[in-house]
Amino acid sequence: MRIGIVGASGFVGRRAVEMLPVEGTTEVCPIVHSQSSLEKLAQYKLDGRIANSFDQSSLESAFQGCDAIIQSILGTPGLIRGTIVPTYKAAQKAGVRRIIYLSSMIVHTSAPAPGTTEATPPITNQPGFPTHIAKIDAERQLLQLHQTGSVEVVIFRPGIVFGPRSRWVTELADQLVNGRAYLIDGGKGICNSVYVDNLIHAMRLALTAKDADGEAFFAGDSERVTWLDFYRPFAEAFGVDPTQLPSPPVPEFTHSRKQELIGSIRESVFVQKTLAMIPEDLKQKLKRSKSQPQQPAPEPKPEPVPVVPAAIPKGEPVVTEMMSILQQSQYQLPFTKAEKLLGYEPIVSFDEGCRRSIEWLSGIDRFKPFLKK
Repeated sequence: MRIGIVGASGFVGRRAVEMLPVEGTTEVCPIVHSQSSLEKLAQYKLDGRIANSFDQSSLESAFQGCDAIIQSILGTPGLIRGTIVPTYKAAQKAGVRRIIYLSSMIVHTSAPAPGTTEATPPITNQPGFPTHIAKIDAERQLLQLHQTGSVEVVIFRPGIVFGPRSRWVTELADQLVNGRAYLIDGGKGICNSVYVDNLIHAMRLALTAKDADGEAFFAGDSERVTWLDFYRPFAEAFGVDPTQLPSPPVPEFTHSRKQELIGSIRESVFVQKTLAMIPEDLKQKLKRSKSQPQQPAPEPKPEPVPVVPAAIPKGEPVVTEMMSILQQSQYQLPFTKAEKLLGYEPIVSFDEGCRRSIEWLSGIDRFKPFLKK
């Protein structure tokens, strides 16, 4: 089996590149949007390809020879919506058998209601979260295409996917270092965690499961993990008592109609598709020109000698709307459907996933001075 991985330079995509190859039976083909992204994967020595995810012909060329496609790209609502049709039609033209689409639990909001299953209708009224609505639209597009198309479709809706290279891990580490970490209501809310290897394992099973076509699945860790449970191993690794983290009140959030309108235009399919057509080297030149100083640069100063801090600096936590909702979740999403139809069972425990994540953090320079030896 040959598996094309769209978004192979991202967090989940890259881990799939590492986990899915099996000598003699399974090959992977990383598919990315630029040469620079492909170079990040050079160490794996794979047949990587470059494709514009908005362009059907570009994708069709990249999909040649692939039996299945994992679509694992992140981005703006325009990118999420605008890449579904070309991906499906390109897969059909290229003779792909099955698409595994990485969606998210956010189609049910960041705090799914008790009793939510994969059959529960998505929540389309989520003011301030255009990406959530885009994921809903993308799923619907994909399933509509599937009704008349020949390519099979499997959808995954994971919650908090963590592990080495995860933003959930680095952002929490940064907050702990800066003294800005917090826990709403002491961290009693449910964290629908899934260690990245468990998610990849579920997707591996879905590549060949006979009864998976046209289905959506939750995938999670075995343990019932609260937000305090999630924060605890990382906080203790940084010498912080997680039970002493501030528990600020949830502020009242408002949404500016003007800002939402500007954002909807900037992140529309048309604008994002247009931006995707700009050559990568031109984008890099524009970035460099913006970053160049307008005045002569000052004389370089000697590099300061790093000082190991005596304690974590104190800062003020900033409660975001997304985290306030996530941390107030009262429901653990079930993955009984994945157990039944895929034979899914988590292969890495939550504790082991945290240990691996902390070990990875210990190799990052900005965190080394703060981590306990």
